[in-house]
Amino acid sequence: MNRMFFHTKAPVNAWSTLLRSLVLFIVVAGSLPHDLQAATPLPWATEPEVLRLQQMIANGEPSQALARLAVEMERDPSNPRVAYDCGIAAYAAGRYEEALLSFDRAESEGRGSLVRQARFEKGNAEFQVGRESSTVNLDDTISHWKESLRNYDLVLQEGRHAMAQSNREFVRHQLLQLLLSAGKTNLQSALQNNLTPAQKIEPLRNAFGKYTEALEVAPETSEAKSGEQNSRDLLADTLAREGSRKAQNVRYIAPGPREAPILRPDFKDIEEGVGMLEDAHQLKPKNAAIERALEEAKNRMAQAMTDHAQHMLDLEPRIPQPREKLAVLRMAKEFVEKALNKVPDHAAAKKTLDEINRRLADVMEEQGDELSQQSDQANLEQQTQMLSQSLDFYQQAGELKPNDSGLPKKADQTQNKLVQALDKLANQLMQSQGPKESLESQAARLEGAEQALNELQSLSPSPETAGKAESVGQQLDGIRQKLSQQAQKSGQPGQQPGSQPNQPSPSQMSQNGIPLDAPPRVNTPGARGPWNSAAMNKAQDY
Repeated sequence: MNRMFFHTKAPVNAWSTLLRSLVLFIVVAGSLPHDLQAATPLPWATEPEVLRLQQMIANGEPSQALARLAVEMERDPSNPRVAYDCGIAAYAAGRYEEALLSFDRAESEGRGSLVRQARFEKGNAEFQVGRESSTVNLDDTISHWKESLRNYDLVLQEGRHAMAQSNREFVRHQLLQLLLSAGKTNLQSALQNNLTPAQKIEPLRNAFGKYTEALEVAPETSEAKSGEQNSRDLLADTLAREGSRKAQNVRYIAPGPREAPILRPDFKDIEEGVGMLEDAHQLKPKNAAIERALEEAKNRMAQAMTDHAQHMLDLEPRIPQPREKLAVLRMAKEFVEKALNKVPDHAAAKKTLDEINRRLADVMEEQGDELSQQSDQANLEQQTQMLSQSLDFYQQAGELKPNDSGLPKKADQTQNKLVQALDKLANQLMQSQGPKESLESQAARLEGAEQALNELQSLSPSPETAGKAESVGQQLDGIRQKLSQQAQKSGQPGQQPGSQPNQPSPSQMSQNGIPLDAPPRVNTPGARGPWNSAAMNKAQDY
């Protein structure tokens, strides 16, 4: 009881074959599992009713048949045979998207030969959906026809199926011709004499993409082979020319609001040029001229970034605030590290990085000294904060200047002072303020003690500190329980023990922002595609 809506020469009249389609569930039922065979027959699942539906389709009334089937679908939405027949009627009515949904349901709910037949019909429907969109969206047509082939392949994996094989060859031929035609059109468009290299890239990229897809569909096709090679070579050469031009950009632009107040090269243009040359090299990896141009562009970009980092390094001594000094030096370091990522052995970049690291270490050491001195005049809580920041500065400076023997000594001295201050602060916060102290005040005091003890244990672990931390934690849990009970009695939502205030729940996060199970977005700004340049990734799905 197989059907075929089109073959390799011309489509077969659908209605003549649909006369047998709606009795398929009777034939298939014999091979289905026992539980489905034993199901209570539907009111319409009788020979006269099936014949009436067939007659409606044969008389050019598939929409009426579909309406009758839709009623049954509402009564029994999980019945794969009803879903399949809804797909048949929708197909006959030319409602191919709707047919796809019904065949999908039949495939997911069905068993055995019914699933295979649903996949075959999905292949037919995917072709028809693609054909309808061919005048509007070529890529959409290509996508549907590829999906059509995939469904036929699933059918053929289970064994011989003459009609699926025939239809697959028909769709494959149609898809191949479409891809070859699109590749040829784009290639001709790119070869117009009045186009600049920048304007040629997109049609050449499209031509290369279509010929590549054609090769995937039919690797043996000579036109696809020659078109792919020709468009590949032209695209690589054009990318190399435009990339070399962009990489030589000498334009300087004004800094942004969060950048150092100095003019900088147009790195975006230079980076795009390097990306184009990397793509050209990927297309023609053995081309010596492209390889030389790529190395020159990388060196140009590395030198421009190094020069800018050096300008920022020269600016730093004139900046009064230490925090701003550190920000400028860190930005300079980021630029020079990008330069070394492109050209790892760039001598000027290495030298500049060493200078930046030395200066960063000096500023951090100065900050550590200042905070350590100020802490002597501060209260216990402020003292622990200042000493903790001072210790961080000394440790970071020591990583940047590993041969400086003075930095480890300062770090050890500061850590010892911090340990003593944390111990005093924890003991102070563990002391009760008397019977008039509110539960909220007790919770805040004990949270501070717990935090101080945890930091103390990380710096100088001891059984005594661990015992204090455990005792404070138990007291804090008891206070939180009391606060929760108090809130429940007053009818107000209470904070659960151990929870963080104002912390949104996962459901709130999914309502207020991007859903946690949201699919990836297509062409998200800032996302990288499969190529290195924006020109090659533009308007592509990734």
